[in-house]
Amino acid sequence: MNMDRMAWLAQWVSVESPVLPSPGAMQWWLYLGWSVVLAWGFAAQGQAWPQRVRRVGAALVALWCWVPGPYSPAYWLGMAFQAPSISSVVLCAWLLRESLLVSRVAPSLPVPTDRSALALSMLGVILGWALLLDTLALLPVSLYAWGFSPIAPALVLLVALVPWVLGYRHRSLGPKAWVAPIAVLLFVALRLPTGNVWAAMLDPWLWVLLHGYVGRAVFRRAIRLKSAL
Repeated sequence: MNMDRMAWLAQWVSVESPVLPSPGAMQWWLYLGWSVVLAWGFAAQGQAWPQRVRRVGAALVALWCWVPGPYSPAYWLGMAFQAPSISSVVLCAWLLRESLLVSRVAPSLPVPTDRSALALSMLGVILGWALLLDTLALLPVSLYAWGFSPIAPALVLLVALVPWVLGYRHRSLGPKAWVAPIAVLLFVALRLPTGNVWAAMLDPWLWVLLHGYVGRAVFRRAIRLKSAL
């Protein structure tokens, strides 16, 4: 019985037969992912522009990414950085929707820190550093390779749901808490972008932005504590 359990566990943690996406799906994701990310970047940089200009510009940038060959920015970004993670694309799609729908003349109000988003961001920062140490061969096990195992998405989903528990308890659950669970579910269905769950959850650009998000939240908290003293 114990041998059967060990064999079952070995099957779930095995990385010998990973499920990989097809080359066509990887190419499709490359153009789709960068079109969403760059469209959000255009809309975010043009906050002072008229709403119609931002919408048309974001649509043109997204269409530009689908131009075949080296005339597309997605081609060069793919050469340099490969495809963005599912988390990045889902997050940028949500931010793009918010940027294009919210009126630019809306009153500026202080936005409270989303605890669920902050918890996920801190987990992303820690994961990124662990993967960096793994890349430098400073860990006793290969963390990146373990991302190909069948059990990895289930464990990542359980961790991604932790902020939901914290958000429910403190009533601070924000829309960004959907990003990680949706990314895991899309990865299970599509295995994009590389068949590795870590590549679906995090990429270098997102990791850098998470550092800024966490650092800003820590700075704001420090300011509030200093003001309270």
